[in-house]
Formats: sequence, structure tokens, C-alpha cells
Amino acid sequence: MLDGVDMIDGKRVIAVCMTKMHWSGRLRFLDALKYCVHQEKMKLMIFNSFVEYSEKDKTELGARHVYEILNPDIVDALVVYEDCFLENHIMADVIEKAKARGVPVIIIDGHNEGCFSIVNDYDEVYTDMIRHVIEDHHATSTFYMGGLSKEDPVSERRVNCYRRALEMCGLPFDESMVDYGEFWGDPAKRIVQRLYESGKPMPRAIFCANDYMALAVCEKLSEYGLKVPEDVLVTGFDGTEASRYAVPQITTCVEDPANMATLCLEAIRMAFDGKPCCELKNKYTVWYSESCGCARNWNADFRAVAAHYHGKVGDIRTHEDFIYSWMNRMFDIRDMNELYSALSSSILEDSYVCLNSDIIPLMIDGQVERKGQLTEQLVVLGSRYTRPERNREATLQLTSMVPCLKEWAQDDETVYILNTVYVGSTVCGYYAYRTWDIGSMLHKIKRIVSTINLSFRVAMNYFRQDKLSTSVKMAALTNSVTGLPNLKGAIQWFRDFATNENRKKTLCVSVYGLPKYTYIQENYGIAAAEEAVKFVTEALKLANPEKCFIGHIADDEFLLVHYFDEKENLSAVIGNTIDRSTSVFFNQIEEYNVRNNREYYVEVNCGCSPVDAGWEENLESFIKFAKGEMYMNRLKSGMGAVIKEETAPGEYYKAFELLIEKNLFSYHFQPIVNAKNGEIYGYEALMRTDKSIGMKPLEVLNAAREYNRLYEIERATMFNIMKRYAEEKEKFCGKKVFINTIPGHFLKAPDVAQLNVLHGEYMDRFVFELTEQNTVSDEELNAIRNFSGGVQSGRIAIDDYGTGHSNMANLLRYDPRIIKIDRFLIENIHRNQNKQLFVRSTVEFAKMNGIMVLAEGVETSNELHTVIDLGVDLVQGYYLGHPVLDPIPEIPLDIRQEILCANPLQGNNRAN
Repeated sequence: MLDGVDMIDGKRVIAVCMTKMHWSGRLRFLDALKYCVHQEKMKLMIFNSFVEYSEKDKTELGARHVYEILNPDIVDALVVYEDCFLENHIMADVIEKAKARGVPVIIIDGHNEGCFSIVNDYDEVYTDMIRHVIEDHHATSTFYMGGLSKEDPVSERRVNCYRRALEMCGLPFDESMVDYGEFWGDPAKRIVQRLYESGKPMPRAIFCANDYMALAVCEKLSEYGLKVPEDVLVTGFDGTEASRYAVPQITTCVEDPANMATLCLEAIRMAFDGKPCCELKNKYTVWYSESCGCARNWNADFRAVAAHYHGKVGDIRTHEDFIYSWMNRMFDIRDMNELYSALSSSILEDSYVCLNSDIIPLMIDGQVERKGQLTEQLVVLGSRYTRPERNREATLQLTSMVPCLKEWAQDDETVYILNTVYVGSTVCGYYAYRTWDIGSMLHKIKRIVSTINLSFRVAMNYFRQDKLSTSVKMAALTNSVTGLPNLKGAIQWFRDFATNENRKKTLCVSVYGLPKYTYIQENYGIAAAEEAVKFVTEALKLANPEKCFIGHIADDEFLLVHYFDEKENLSAVIGNTIDRSTSVFFNQIEEYNVRNNREYYVEVNCGCSPVDAGWEENLESFIKFAKGEMYMNRLKSGMGAVIKEETAPGEYYKAFELLIEKNLFSYHFQPIVNAKNGEIYGYEALMRTDKSIGMKPLEVLNAAREYNRLYEIERATMFNIMKRYAEEKEKFCGKKVFINTIPGHFLKAPDVAQLNVLHGEYMDRFVFELTEQNTVSDEELNAIRNFSGGVQSGRIAIDDYGTGHSNMANLLRYDPRIIKIDRFLIENIHRNQNKQLFVRSTVEFAKMNGIMVLAEGVETSNELHTVIDLGVDLVQGYYLGHPVLDPIPEIPLDIRQEILCANPLQGNNRAN
């Protein structure tokens, strides 16, 4: 501050905001400013980013938040190197906050109201340098190579100097003799190539807007056998070190960084003395040398230069080896403690990684609530090489900016350099390094900052993928609509619940069913059916607040398990609990039906089965009895004679036996669509049963599993679907048919042989789906692969991928043609970055291994567009087509058009 009240132990702090401080001109300025500040007994703190900012580069947005660390209550003067920033608005807030707190601001190569300005004044000397080449070296044919573009103010300023020099020499300005080399080598070489290949004489002189382009021009001219300066004169701008050591040595306009630092200090003194803001000018000089035909300006001791750079290169190689070793460790990190330990061992002495206090939820979830990108308190990880007295702080207030602030102020020699730690636009914290030697350590700082950011990116991706994997595993146990445990989840809960102590408890197992669920879904849509089950969920929770497990075990069925500790009056307790539960629940349902003016109403039936203490049976047995009670109640209430799994065991078995004996299966076909062109790739065959049976596919499988008749289901499925294909092949149009297999029950050799005899000519049209969660033996896997006399592995698809362990080694063992990503991962994927990350990584893995990726359960336009953007090959779901008895020849035209619009570039289509 101006009055010095907020000085740290009597020392003023000067802050510098810039980017790419490792560039030679900026580094020389900082070295000179450090010396000036040290002479005045002040301290220097540098807020830097090693990237230049552009709104187009979303991966580097986090870097800009380094300037938010700056605290104007501690800083006594602010220097902004404005030429560093491609977008000036980045520093606008920082400058305004500093001015509001009375902190003087010095702008280098820019202007801002109420600030001191230091501008580079080179127009006169640069114009005179060009004039010298034209007049004194008789270069009447000239060409100017500008910077970024005609609209770039820096380029235009230097072109205007060229224009004035031509006027002074009485020569006309020709727009065709100006081009823009983007301040870099390759574009400059392309311009020289164009000039050379034009067939016209080469210009006698080429003036370049910086030294990098001048060096590139000399190199390209040499390739064509043209000598500098004998054939073409060349000049540069900036006065880089490379221009000094080049052969020929480059004539150039030279900035004076040391004088710039002196002017900064002069402006700071003026501000502290209360003088008004003004503009100071940093004068350039000209080095006339060999490239324009003059004598060599400076003779270097090349042996000394070589020795200096040999040592520097050796230092760089040694540090690179250290960094590569560190990076190898980073890829194996699996928890935050490992990351902290690795960071502490890898950063430089007297440096600190200051992390946001919410870094762990940030790394895992990616969503935290806070005002800014940095938390008010930070966790400090010090280098293990730092002296103990400088490594005591475990936390840091953001307002202090750096660890050991007061102790640093007492040290006359060191400066602090700060860079953010970030992943894309997400800021994790910042890296603060304390050093007395900016120049020799800067290459290490840059390398370490980049590696820290890479480490956090790798760790964040791992933690989020691990969380997603866990959530996927949990999702396999959870109903996605209601969030309640599904049948698998209920069975898992019951296994955990069934301890010796809990087996002493009496249970009451209830099943609630929605008989009109299918009617609502088919006539009013999925959203209406989901609304109904969600309401039933909340009503059940309200009616059963304690000592009760609630699960959603099928689309239209809920499970309740009450457990009782009471020893006395147990029957009365159970009766009162169940009566109260059902009373509250059915009152809620009645109110729901009355309150909502719909064409349908929600109907619920329930059945209850008590289980005495000391039980040994599994949950499935208890559910079966409760379902039997529910369906008996449904029959009594006039629902009609419907034979289902939930009926009495005798009738249930008769229905299943009738299904097998009479082969009363039917199959519906859902289209699988090419995600690149919208054409149908194939169909998934889905089991249905005759209306007289009334059993759902899951109920059929459960019955087959209970009665040990799964092989008969597998055999009927294979023979029925292949027969249907052979008899109605024109309806399938040569497309593939996906058939679900039952792990452990694939067809035996005699049945395989019979199918080959009957339908061998169509075998290459069938794809067998294996579920990821179930392990398939090597013998069975070989049987599937060798179906039809050795058909390739393209016959296998992995179903429900992502709901199991997603074991890559196991996946490669299956060697599938297709991976079908489970619908849980596709549902609302456009809103969930973790799901997108999982699918993207799966697609990348699949591409590397020649596997196609299919997205299941696509039900909305947003989901369709997202999975296409992520690169899947095939899509399947209600949005593209429902399962129907006869396969449809094509999807609706508007949906296909939507797919084509989402794929503007057709080609390299893997789905064939």
C-alpha cells in the first residue's frame, strides 16, 4: 500500500502478472527487475502461467486463475506485462481490485486509466534501420514479412514503419510485397518458397517482424543456394540470443529489458511519492550486423558459449530423467495419500503445492460448492527437501498467498513464483516456488508445473472412473427409476442381513404388484409408468418408516421385509404393523387416483407371508410365497384367472410345463441401428410367451432355473429363432440377428450338429450375446466360436457391458465382435460426465482392438446425439424402434435423418 501500513516487516511487495516468463526477453526483464527491487530492499512475487490464454482453448482455462491469488492488501505495487495476454480482459478485474485498494499499477506495453504505462518506443529507430538497408545498401527491391495478420496491432505498427521508410527513400509501398509469417519459422519458410517459385526475381531485402522469422528466412534461402547478405539482405526484430550466434549474425532492433526494469522501478517510486500517473518510454536500439551487409556487431567467445550451453543441456537432461521417473510413478497412483507422498518427493526445495481444502471431493466428484476457484483455506504440501523451519505450515489462508510469508520477507534474496495447478477449467490449487536464481531454475519450474498438472489429470480421471465403476456395480443392484434395490440388490441385502442374530427375528415378507403397469406403459408411455412407480415408492416409504426393507424387484413389483424383535404379543405386533402399513399406503394410492385427472388409475395388489424366527430359507422362497398370496388376493378381487409365477406352485409348474411342451414361445425383434448412417444393422430377438401362459421372460428363466430346465429354454430359443429366420428370411433382409444365450447351458454337440444341418447356410447371420457378469468356461466359449464349423469370433457380443467388473483381460478372452454398453450407462448420459468418460474410454479401447460398440437403451434424442459424439458404432432403444413381432425394414425417416445430421462426415464406417 502507498502508506506502507500493510508492508510485511517493513518491506514492500511488488507483484508481477505475466505469462510465459521463460521466454528470453521476459526472463531478462525479470532478472533485471529482481536486481532493482532487491537494491530497494523490496520483495518480488511473480504470478505466472506457462500458457497464453485463448477462449478457444478450454483445456487451459484453469491456468488463468493464478491471478486470483493476488491479495491487494499485501501487495504494494502491481506490474502487469500486458503484451503477454492475448485477451486483455483477463487482467481487468485484478487491475480494478488493485486500484480500488490504492495499489499503484504499472502496465507494460499497454494503457489503462489511472495506471502508469511503460511503452516500447521503437518506431523511429526501426524505421531508420529499414531506411539504412534501402539507402546505404541499395536495396530498392524489398519485401516485408509481418506477424499474425493485417488486423494485429503489433504487426500493423511494424508494417507502418516499413511504409514510412519507403516514403523517406522515395519508393512506393506495394501491398503485394507484404505477407504475414505468424511470428514463427514454418510460415516464414512457406512465404520464401512462394517468392522463389513465383518465377520473379527474389527481393534484394526481406524485412522480418521478429528474429525467429529472420532466422527461418536465412535457412530457407540457403536451401535454394541463395546467400545472405550477398544475394538477399535480411533483418529481424527483438534482439534474441539466437540472432547473436547465427551465421550470418542478424541485424535486428533490440529491446532493452534492463532499462524496462529500471523504468518500472522509477514508476513505482513515483507512485510511492504520490506523483500522478504518466507514460514512460523504453527506447530500442539497433544492432547492425552481417545479415544486412554490415560488419559483425559482436564477437562471441564460442568456446565459452558452448561450455555454458553444454552444462545447461546436461542439467536439463538430468532433470528430465527425474521427471520421467516421477511420471511413471504417477500413473500407478491409486489414492490421495500416494499422490501427496509423490508430490512431496518430486517438487523442488523451498517449493509448495497449495491445494484447495475440498480437493478430495473435487477429484472424485468434480462438483463442489464454493464462491471462487480457490478455497479460503488451502492444504500445504511442502517439499521433502525443504528445511524444517520452512516446512511447518500444514494449512494456509489464501489471503497470505504463500507459505512462510513473514519469514520470506526477512530473506533479502529470494522471489516467489506462483503457477496454478489445474485440470482443464478445474483449479486444484497452485504451486509456489521460492528461489534466488530465476534464470537457471526456470526450465525445472516449467517442467514440474506441467507434470503436476498431468499428475492431477491422471489421478482425477482414475478416481472418477473408479467411482463410476463402483456406481455401475451398485447400479446393477439398484432400480434406475426409483433408486430402490432391485431383485439382485434385495438378495444381496438379505444375504448380509441373514446373520445368526437376525435369524432369531420374525419376518413378514410382502409383495406389492401393479397389475396395470404394462397397460399404462403401452398406452400412455414410459414416463407415465415411471411416474406411477415413483409414487408407489414414496407411498411405501411413508407407510413403512422403520424396521423395514423396501425393494423394487421388477418393473411392476415391490418387496417389503419387516423384521420384529418382540417376543411377547408378537402376533398382535405383526398384525398392527401390517394393518397400519397397508392402511396408510392404500389411502395414499386412493388420494393419488382422486387427485390426478387421468384416463387411467393406479391399482396395487399385495400379498403377505409371515416367516417364523429360526428361518433358514433364502429370500427367493419367501418372495414366491408372498407372490402366491398377492395373486390369490388379485383373483379374489376379480382380476380373472391369470396363470403366473405368483400363483400356487402347482399351477405355476403346469403353466411352465405347458410352455415347454407345446413350444408356446414367440419372439419380437428390436432393431439395432448403424450410428453412422441410420441403416438397420440387425435385430435383437426377445422372448415372449403365448397369452394363454402369461409369463414374462424373467419369470420363465426363474422357473427354468428353479426346475433345472435352463437347457431346454436355450435349445428352444436357438431352434425357434433360426427356424423363423430361415422361413421368413426376406423379412430380415440379410441383417444379423442377436440371440441371448444362457451361460453354462450352450447347446451340446448333437444339437449344434442338427442346427447346422437345418440352417447352416445362415449361421454367419447370428450373433450370440454373452452377459459380462457371468463367467463362461473355456469349453463353452470354444463351442460358441466353433458353431457352424469354425466361424470366427465375430459371432460373439458382450451384453450389459459396464454392469459387471468390466475386466479388460476377461473381455479380450472373449474376443467379441461387439460390446453392448448397458442402458444404465446410457440413461441421461448427456447430463453425466462420468458416464461419458466411461463410454469414451470403452470406445477408445474397442477401436484399438477392432471391436464395435453398441449403446443400449437409447430413449431420447439427447442420448442419441451424445453416444454418436462419443463414437459408438451401433445404437438400440425405444427411440429408434420398439420390439415388434415382424422386423421392421427401416427406422422412421426423421430418426434416420437425425443420425445423418449428427454424422456430417461419412466414411471410415466400422459398422459393416
